[in-house]
Amino acid sequence: MESIVMHQDIREDEIELEKNSRRLRETFHARVVPKPIADSLMRRYDSDCNLVVQKIMRLRDQVDDAELGAEDPLTNDAQDSSEDNDDRDIQSEDNDDRDIQKIADHLRVLPLTEKNLRMFDLARHSNIPGSQRQFACPCCDRSWWRKVPERKKVSRCRLCKIKYDAVPRNQEWGLAEYNCQYCNNFFRSFGQMELPAPCYRCRNVVLPNIIIPPQENRTPLRNERRSDHGCCAEDCYNRQEPYVPGTHCIHPRTREMRELPKVLCPSGKHVSTGSTVASCISQSSSMECDVEVIIQEDLTGIPEEDEDKQMK
Repeated sequence: MESIVMHQDIREDEIELEKNSRRLRETFHARVVPKPIADSLMRRYDSDCNLVVQKIMRLRDQVDDAELGAEDPLTNDAQDSSEDNDDRDIQSEDNDDRDIQKIADHLRVLPLTEKNLRMFDLARHSNIPGSQRQFACPCCDRSWWRKVPERKKVSRCRLCKIKYDAVPRNQEWGLAEYNCQYCNNFFRSFGQMELPAPCYRCRNVVLPNIIIPPQENRTPLRNERRSDHGCCAEDCYNRQEPYVPGTHCIHPRTREMRELPKVLCPSGKHVSTGSTVASCISQSSSMECDVEVIIQEDLTGIPEEDEDKQMK
């Protein structure tokens, strides 16, 4: 794991603020919370993203409750007076922050589409669904894995700073897990999705089930034995017979010997729609180094992209 060396102008609290500012923007899909406002809120609330999110949702939901009460006066009259006073005190406290009120007002007028309803529900639970995805930069000939939000599977190359979409699931490569349907052998080997490989036990050809992200491939399978890579590709450094003419081995050792690129399937360049938050919103978002390292590089190397200018 790469160690964190703080830049002389970047303090730990600034990195924590940036991390939570990104989480706040991602919670509400970026457009509702411009970056300057997110940064300002995190400074005022000691980088407590969850607290700010709950304040915003409480204001938004309280207005909805008030409208329902106006439609049903009998129900409204039956409410306990002490609870009303508590709610008014909380709402008054939240109303004192104009930024929070402005965000809540914006959320209130959004159409109740399935997408927005899901966003509200996830925000109430302080949840940002994400998944580990592979990215590959053809310019720098490197690949990496990162936990990114499900709604925007985007990551920026740390070397060339270009934003990329995730590699399609059916083209991911790396340490693959196999289950041979002929002899019921579970094994792991370097491979690519939808690319067949021979079973180490019976030599029948099987397809991989999944590609395992680097941080998750340390636990060996039960009764797993280490075996040298060997496949039916014509150019494999440990070619198995009978080989298949015209096929290519993707093992790093073979590609190095044949002077082939490391990247098998390049990521597509990301086309911004103005609702993408910079990556690294999670405590464990990066598989290549600590999340703090990447945020530090973003803050010292290049400015955060002002995607809010694209809002109409």
